[in-house]
Amino acid sequence: MAPQIIIRCDAGDAPEIGTGHIARSKTLANALVNSNSVTTQDICFFTRNDSGFQLGEKYLEGSDFNYQVFSNNKLKANSQSEIDILCNQDADLILLDRLETSAELIKALKSRNKKVVTFDDYGEGRIYADIAISSIFDDVPESKNLIKGYEYLILSQNNYCLSNINKNVQNIVVTFGGNDNRDICSHFLANVESIPQNISIKIILGKIDNKIYKSYLRKIESKKNRDNIEIFIFPENYHEIISNADIAVSTGGLSIFEFSAYGIPTIGIPQYEHQLRTIESLEGYGISILGSKGMELSNDKFLDAINSLISDNTLRKSMAFNAHNLIDGKGVHRVRDLLVKEFHEVFK
Repeated sequence: MAPQIIIRCDAGDAPEIGTGHIARSKTLANALVNSNSVTTQDICFFTRNDSGFQLGEKYLEGSDFNYQVFSNNKLKANSQSEIDILCNQDADLILLDRLETSAELIKALKSRNKKVVTFDDYGEGRIYADIAISSIFDDVPESKNLIKGYEYLILSQNNYCLSNINKNVQNIVVTFGGNDNRDICSHFLANVESIPQNISIKIILGKIDNKIYKSYLRKIESKKNRDNIEIFIFPENYHEIISNADIAVSTGGLSIFEFSAYGIPTIGIPQYEHQLRTIESLEGYGISILGSKGMELSNDKFLDAINSLISDNTLRKSMAFNAHNLIDGKGVHRVRDLLVKEFHEVFK
């Protein structure tokens, strides 16, 4: 039986791809199934495995969902081949999680009577979708189909509880996304000895070359606080690790919102320009501190931020409550209910 819903998303180490798109798409798919709105057989993921896009299949392996993997650039974003492939599916609803869709793609899908939803889409195709959900970017131009706000933010699990706020900092968790494109980890390690030796530091890595990984281990071994530093690669207990942090150091992707949902103050360092805008927005809400000079890595800015948070429990408490109140982790339920309501013919 042909799927009713196709979810088009990628993961990889290509610029501005990472793993967030596919992580939150899986969360939404699971929420739809768990609410009995559809079955797993009603959903199919379409993802690339070209160079730079080879993590999509890894994230979908072992899930209950069907998925199709395309090579030879057949699903290159907004290409004619992608348009042809998606238009020729029998699915009624197409969900597109990417930074930019083209007008040609969305118009073509609509001409085939497909219902289309885009997520955090800066592209020209956004205005032609049935619904455009912008949960992260607050600078997307207004349109009649736009649903905007952090309350629609989909994270990688369904529920988040406020973490304990310790008087003294015991744990710092560091993550630079599914792919550390700028090698921010080396920047962090260059400054790690400035962190008091009684604080545990856990570094979470995604896809990493073995030579780079070994270079990190050598750098850590040379540090005076080496015994308190651990590295994890794609840990299965990711949420257990991050929820026990007192302070987080993160890029401006999905992870910074995961920490915020747990009420964990963050220092944000961007991989990309759009992440810089995200961190600056969260800083304005009193949730995060920018640990760089714009896109320029800065030892002084990072050390000022980390020292402020370590020494000021009142500041950490304020940031924790601001974060958990703004990012409540319930966005997936709101998006699920919105889709079921708006596309009742698909979810009948």
